[in-house]
Amino acid sequence: DHRDLHLSIRRQRQMCIRDRKFVGGGVLTMLFMDIYKLNLYANEGRYSGHNDFVLEFEYLKPVSKSTIIDASINELTKPDDVTSTDIKFWKRILDKGIVDMNAGEVASVSFTNEGMVTFYSDDRLPVSFKAPKFAKGFSSIWLGKNTSRPRLRQKLLGK
Repeated sequence: DHRDLHLSIRRQRQMCIRDRKFVGGGVLTMLFMDIYKLNLYANEGRYSGHNDFVLEFEYLKPVSKSTIIDASINELTKPDDVTSTDIKFWKRILDKGIVDMNAGEVASVSFTNEGMVTFYSDDRLPVSFKAPKFAKGFSSIWLGKNTSRPRLRQKLLGK
């Protein structure tokens, strides 16, 4: 039954957070519009780039898959050590991991210290990739010291 599958997919997304504790949260605002609420969950409620953590996105506005991918690639290409090969690989990851989001929908991305990244959304099965450089770059969009959103980073880190 379709509803049972939908419930079990939602449950899988919730399970990725269950073993983590809330660290902090904030709202991404662009052009005076709130786009999504973002929460960070980590082992024992303490974030470090060396332990497992989850970013949970609750969309407040509809955002297309292509807009999410374009914004992510724009941020991912900022560091000097990113190659064109990295970008091609990362676009494929994002294409498989990202979906169109409507207001009220929730998506999560879990990161392990081994570089495994898993994308969860309520309408499809989780999608995982072992890609340490992508994991570090993608999570740095929000959590990196050089993020373009330093106030959001501070809120996510519970400061």
